[in-house]
Amino acid sequence: MPKVGMPEIRKPQLIEATISAIDELGFPGATVSVISKKAGVSPAIINHYFGGKDGLLEETMRSLIKEFFEVLHSELYLAREGNTYEKAMAIVRASISQSQTRPQVVKTWMGFWASAMHKPALFRLQNVYSRRLQSCLVVVFRERFDKERAREIAYTVAAMIDGMWLRGSLAGGIDNQHAANMINEYISIMLERP
Repeated sequence: MPKVGMPEIRKPQLIEATISAIDELGFPGATVSVISKKAGVSPAIINHYFGGKDGLLEETMRSLIKEFFEVLHSELYLAREGNTYEKAMAIVRASISQSQTRPQVVKTWMGFWASAMHKPALFRLQNVYSRRLQSCLVVVFRERFDKERAREIAYTVAAMIDGMWLRGSLAGGIDNQHAANMINEYISIMLERP
């Protein structure tokens, strides 16, 4: 019988092993067997606590999404007294933060997005992440624009963030400063318009 609390003890270890396996072998190649070897645990532990590979992949993405929103809340807290531009750029900085743009993590996100189209649990997780990010952007842009215009600008900023992720992943890594500068330019133009 497994020890009580085993998932909390092993979870970070299994998540890192999952990210490492995806980095080396891609989403399809990150099997329970490979991940369990990297984590130094029995495959039975993964199957017991996570219901198999899909459950562990879902938990890995929950962990990365949670980490992202922790960074986002921290950035927004620092910019809380700032203007619309400063708050919007806080969201951009969080979206391309160092912890989220390590090459291994980028590959995991890209695999997640590709798999989300085919796996309902991952699709729901992606939907929650996407809506929360969009909502944060809309709240910031509502300081300066009506609801519909704020939504349009927020949608474009989110699409630019996603585009920087895609281009960066295909190029072997995201250039955080370049990505921030490009998105900064768009936000500045929108905020300068009458």
